[in-house]
Amino acid sequence: MSYERLIDIELIVMYLAVLAVLGVVAWSVVCGLRKRDKSQDVVNNIPASKIVWGTVALFVVSMIVTFLLGSSSPMQINGADYAKSFWLKSSDMFINTAIVLLLAAVVCIAFAMTGFYRRRK
Repeated sequence: MSYERLIDIELIVMYLAVLAVLGVVAWSVVCGLRKRDKSQDVVNNIPASKIVWGTVALFVVSMIVTFLLGSSSPMQINGADYAKSFWLKSSDMFINTAIVLLLAAVVCIAFAMTGFYRRRK
């Protein structure tokens, strides 16, 4: 069996794994939304539902913005030019979205440690 055939099989398995993960995530979200009740909106005086929707909105917006702003200039990888703009922009999107979400988490943790919101009440 040639290496090209093994690589094709590996790519097919990876694509199937990604599709399976996306299916499980979608199913989990749907089940979670169906079983959710209004008593979970505020937990221990913390607006949990607002935090969840804010996080989802930040994630979606940052994915769209970082994809649109991502670089599509060709790269040289292992001596060969790689110029597929969709995949270049996609990789930029994932890297930059991870950075945005990590920075947002650091800012939220720093804000929570100050206790500003609790002192205001």
